Amino acid sequence: MCGLVGVLRTGRSDDGASEEVLRELSHMMARRGPDGEGFWTDGGPCSLAFRRLAILDLTEAGNQPMVTADGRFVIVFNGELYNFRELRRELESEGVRFRSSGDVEVALYALALRGPSALDRFNGMFALALYDTVERCLTLARDHAGIKPLHFMTTEKGIVFSSQFNQLLRHPWSSSLGVDHAATGLFLRFGYLPAPYGFVDRTFQLEAGCWLRVTSDGRQELGRYYEFPRRSEPDLQGADAIDAVGEAVSRAVSRQMVSDVPLGVFLSGGIDSPLVAAMAIRSQEHAIKAFTIAVPHTAHDESREAAEYASALGLEHIVEPMDADRGLRDLDKYVEACTEPTADFSIFPTMYVSEVASASVKVVLSGDGGDELFWGYPTRFGKTIEQAPYFTQPRAMRLMHVARRKLFGKGTATRDLLMTSVGRLYQRKQTIMNEADLQGVFPHLPEMPDSFRLFDFDGTDLDETAQWVRWNEFTLHLARILHKVDRASMYHSLEVRVPLLDREVVDVAVRTDWRSCLDLATRTGKRPLREVLLRHVPKQTVAKKGFTVPLGAWLRGPMQSLLQEKVIRRPGLLGIEMERRHLERLNKRMLAGDEYVVWGLWLLLSLALWEEKHYDSRAA
Repeated sequence: MCGLVGVLRTGRSDDGASEEVLRELSHMMARRGPDGEGFWTDGGPCSLAFRRLAILDLTEAGNQPMVTADGRFVIVFNGELYNFRELRRELESEGVRFRSSGDVEVALYALALRGPSALDRFNGMFALALYDTVERCLTLARDHAGIKPLHFMTTEKGIVFSSQFNQLLRHPWSSSLGVDHAATGLFLRFGYLPAPYGFVDRTFQLEAGCWLRVTSDGRQELGRYYEFPRRSEPDLQGADAIDAVGEAVSRAVSRQMVSDVPLGVFLSGGIDSPLVAAMAIRSQEHAIKAFTIAVPHTAHDESREAAEYASALGLEHIVEPMDADRGLRDLDKYVEACTEPTADFSIFPTMYVSEVASASVKVVLSGDGGDELFWGYPTRFGKTIEQAPYFTQPRAMRLMHVARRKLFGKGTATRDLLMTSVGRLYQRKQTIMNEADLQGVFPHLPEMPDSFRLFDFDGTDLDETAQWVRWNEFTLHLARILHKVDRASMYHSLEVRVPLLDREVVDVAVRTDWRSCLDLATRTGKRPLREVLLRHVPKQTVAKKGFTVPLGAWLRGPMQSLLQEKVIRRPGLLGIEMERRHLERLNKRMLAGDEYVVWGLWLLLSLALWEEKHYDSRAA
């Protein structure tokens, strides 16, 4: 796990492409790679820099940038390639002779020999840049699930790419670029900025499963090697699904246990991380350290359930408490780590558990991805699937259903049915602050980009809807979670691996029928994962708490003055005017105990803190 940054000049000017600029940008990502630093240039259009967090092949042979023996291709690679040994054997049979024992050189030669077609064989998490010194072309690529970040900026002078968005902001070529207000409109609704959008004009994120080829004369070609399907024909059900999922997760965890440095696991009181931990402990002869954050005296605390799992599995369990004082002390770290804003306040415990783990290990396995793949948000999923058939009816008929529910207080029909489609209904469920409050806070609220089509869905069939909501969660919500985990863990130089997003597990999930995962009657999701976990522990958690903190209490208490200073009394955010009276009304509602507005106020505070720390620093 590392960090990368580079420049490909497509214009005649050398401005912004000097070694001094590249070294400054490399220093900005030192926490992503504290174990080494490397630079490369061809003396022409391309310059690369790399920071290393050494996990595999700790010798100098594993250093980057890495160049092929003939000097033609050079790579910087952030992440891990878990099936590298299999690919290495294939390449050796074709005559390739390796100098290192790690995965990066395998990726280098696979791409050198096969080009972008090699990417579909990569099973791992990665963001990479490959430069061809003969063709003078740069290829950027990102893993199938978007686990690792890759930002880029295109100008008339060239392209800059990086692991962190603030590196683009600091580059001289961005100095004249303004805020992309349409992209900001996306953030204000969803609490993070999905790919391919960037907060500043002409900045982007490479989408998951994509590659971008850029030549030194400025020509670009965008390709996709993997896309999570919106619709598939499942062939796994019941016991067959449980067995297939169990076998795939077992193999994925085994693949991702490969490390030349100490390895541990994150452990919650839920289903996913205990399952990953159970699979991990089977392949080890010694105890594995498991790390849990407690939030004492709150409904969010899962430490007791986590301790029961740790005892049943024989894990060495490390539990650390977190309270409001700790959250306040860590606020500056949070703002520094979020090099582009995120409103997911579970970043607080994620950063703390990463700090705790990094004192003992350099790699941890996490359970992220299980909810999105196996219908693990039963309330959000189940209600939407049940409501979909109503949308075959005219709006007037749906209005009658709403009135009937209001009169009798039962049934599945709610005000959601007044939305124009199932897609817009689901957009409402994913929006952090409701549209009315957004309009009240921002008199000139930016519209979302015309190209943003993630909620364009008007299906009414149960099967089609079930698969579409899973696709939507994988594309939007999972990306927000991975964004949070990467920034929090990398701040503490910790590599987090996600076995449930292994290519094999994803493929099995796509083949699994949703009815074998989600019980609409009991609102129970992830049934295959639950059944597999029961093979390893005597009992499991039923209720879902989530990995979070009591932020409402924090904002009403020790963070209230900060909220007043940075948001309530502020005239605007990123140049967009705010209405103070509406902000004050929202704050009064929160102070009176309304938890519904907490997420929205935190969204505004997180953006204000990011603007002050990272965006305004461009003028420094």
